[in-house]
Amino acid sequence: MCKLVLVGLVMGCLLFTTSTTWGSSVSDVHIESDGMLSVNGERVFILGLYEHPEEDDALQAVADAGFNLVQARQNKEELDKLNAHGLWAWVNTGMHIDLSEETAARKESMQSMVENIGQHPALLIWEVPDEALWNNWYPATLWRFNEEPAQLRTLASSQEPPVDIGEQLSKIMYLYSYARYREGEDLANAIWVQLGTTSPRAEFRMSDAEEKALTMASGLKEGYDLLRTLDPMRPVWMNHAPRNTLKLLALFNEAADIAGCDIYPIPRTYRVMHSDMAEQSMAAVGVYTRRMQHAAPGKPVWMVLQGFGWGDILPEQPEEIREELRRPTIAETRFMAWDAIVHGARALLYWGTAYIEKDSDLWEELLSVISELDALQPVLSAPDMTLELTVEYHNVFHSMDRDIAVLIKDTAEGPWLALVNTFPGSVQFSLHGLESLNGMYFEDHYSDIQANVENGQLRGFMRGQSVQLFKPLK
Repeated sequence: MCKLVLVGLVMGCLLFTTSTTWGSSVSDVHIESDGMLSVNGERVFILGLYEHPEEDDALQAVADAGFNLVQARQNKEELDKLNAHGLWAWVNTGMHIDLSEETAARKESMQSMVENIGQHPALLIWEVPDEALWNNWYPATLWRFNEEPAQLRTLASSQEPPVDIGEQLSKIMYLYSYARYREGEDLANAIWVQLGTTSPRAEFRMSDAEEKALTMASGLKEGYDLLRTLDPMRPVWMNHAPRNTLKLLALFNEAADIAGCDIYPIPRTYRVMHSDMAEQSMAAVGVYTRRMQHAAPGKPVWMVLQGFGWGDILPEQPEEIREELRRPTIAETRFMAWDAIVHGARALLYWGTAYIEKDSDLWEELLSVISELDALQPVLSAPDMTLELTVEYHNVFHSMDRDIAVLIKDTAEGPWLALVNTFPGSVQFSLHGLESLNGMYFEDHYSDIQANVENGQLRGFMRGQSVQLFKPLK
């Protein structure tokens, strides 16, 4: 049996009777003790969009679907437009918030930013630079592993006579394979000199990345403290790449009120591998949601999910490869959303929709899933119930190295049970520990499947990597 401990704060519930027009003037924003955002006295589950549609019709479609938060630049006109469509905004501070360098100028920029837009009625959240921690490594890894070897080969072959540097390049990759980055980088820089020039990016060093990250962490914390002084009301959000150690993630998260990461695992193929952990399937979304909670104890986690196909952002690839790098299906989009939710996410935001057509299946399906979630605001924003549960599996020939994740929401109409089977295979199961729900009957929100609780347990059946959302029957 697999033991699950669902920890949440049982509080009085706020009843939403209809879909809400969110973008009213922001007068109070704070984070509840269970991590849910409260805006003007109402608990809100955030549904966000990284794209900022320019056309009014497109923006209205976003609002009509149920998105409540849209990215905006430090631009009053964009904020005005979002406000007119009943939407809230988040604004990225840019590198001004990192006070580890150009301190005086950046402090002045932060002051100016808050003075110019900090009181705008649509502004809900500040965001620090995207993937700030990982970007201490990313340019260097891209250069040292990919671009530099290719450029060195081209330069060596253009010499008269051509120079064979194959053995030296092999040694560099050998050194990198043992994380001996400085030795490999020094050798690469020496090859440039050997070929009569100097490296165009000698400063791109993986060996220096951690030191740079530590300096940035200090600068971000100083900038965060300044921003919260300038604007005490609005929380600060930090989004990470699905990379880096918990130690460094936790250090960076000291400069934010909300943490999270982006994870885009569809399709499961060696060409994508957006997750670098053991879980490579779409269930990686839940794994990273939990990881972010470990990296930011006591703070809400907002997850950035996939609104594109990898083929959409890799146009240089041959057509057959782009077709392989397909877009998510509606079932996958729904699964990834609920996988994040049952593992504790307090917001979902979608990236990559700027790269897809607005008459495409993916866009229409994403809007459909957002509409489903928006209609469930009374459930999503409700407090979690605290129960100690175990899941028992019956007649299963699989290894079951992944589990059914369970979240129970304490709504005004009764408990809702969200179940996500993270294992790819179908399962029969019993959910134990439900004595307080004895005699209750439930129906799956997405199908006609019904279940009831007897002797503290609910028995059921699930397909591989699927979602069931049991609502109470009257």
